[in-house]
Amino acid sequence: MAEIIGLFVASLCILLIGLTYVVYPAIRLLRLKDQPTFSAPAHRPSVSIIFAAYNEKVVIEEKIRSIYDSKYDLDKISVLVGSDMSTDGTDEIIIRLQSEFPNLHLHRTEKRTGKSGIMNMLADKATGEILIATDANIIFKHDTISQLVQSFASEQIGAVAGALTYKGNSDNSTAKSEGIYLNLENKIRLSESQCFGFCLGMEGGLYAIRKSLWAPIPPATFMEDFFQTMQILGRKKKIKFNPLAIGYEDVSTSLYEEFKRKIRISLGNFQNLKRFKNVLWKSTYPLGYAFLLHKILRWFTPHIIIVLLAALLFNPLTTIIGLILFGVLLLQFILVKFNMHGPITYFCAMNLAMLLGHLKYLKGVSSSVWEPTKRIQE
Repeated sequence: MAEIIGLFVASLCILLIGLTYVVYPAIRLLRLKDQPTFSAPAHRPSVSIIFAAYNEKVVIEEKIRSIYDSKYDLDKISVLVGSDMSTDGTDEIIIRLQSEFPNLHLHRTEKRTGKSGIMNMLADKATGEILIATDANIIFKHDTISQLVQSFASEQIGAVAGALTYKGNSDNSTAKSEGIYLNLENKIRLSESQCFGFCLGMEGGLYAIRKSLWAPIPPATFMEDFFQTMQILGRKKKIKFNPLAIGYEDVSTSLYEEFKRKIRISLGNFQNLKRFKNVLWKSTYPLGYAFLLHKILRWFTPHIIIVLLAALLFNPLTTIIGLILFGVLLLQFILVKFNMHGPITYFCAMNLAMLLGHLKYLKGVSSSVWEPTKRIQE
């Protein structure tokens, strides 16, 4: 009897992992339609671009210049940067650029605040009809703002998600793995947007939202983009994914930097799961369905892997399989020590990061103060 239960548990674990990593992505890719064409927005509302910065002198000037090198009417654009007590000269660069761009505004905090607090402050000060939330390292194209704004002609659209992509090329395995993941996520979001009228999860590095729909982010929140996603959907508004609204970021080549970033992401994911778990039964389809298969099962994959290992190792019928799987997982972390890793290692490391993020969440979170991801990676 115990052997049968063990086989059932192991099969269930494999099914759950397959649903989130194979079945749901396959369904979304099969339902994917042709990408939309661009049409210049007839309605050109005022836009406030808001982002937090902490010690971003390496990228801050390029970031600001990319915003103003835009096809959109510059007199309709204002930029608000919240410096979280930067100490590396970031503020001085912004102050110098203000003489060139009069509608560039710097707001410096008096103590480390964290991204969520800064974004709330900037959103409150912003005067644009549309808020574009971004990150200090995301570089705009000439038409990024126009692409984000065009969809707001429909009153049912509450927000628009942009598409992040890596600039430059790298043969580094971490860069390749992260690039594959990012490309797949963009396609899944596009398919969700086309089929459901929403994409489940806007990238915090680039999204637009009606100012009237902005909700204050709860204190110490790490994934403010997903918080805004869910609260907008709770108001029965649509979220469009526009793959042509592109933001560039540096190729990520450091597995360690990605590992730290994924821990923060995981922590924020579980914060939002607690806030929006009722969606699963209050809005079963399509929102609850997408939330479960696209997000929740993925967040719990490391936990499911642990249960799978236990089910295999402690079942006489599958002990050898369990030992092989455990050996494969152990090998991946040994390879990291020798800087030899590929997609399987990346998958294992990111799931370990998700597990650690959950543990940090369970310990309690009192602050969303952060250290930026290293911008120049070697």
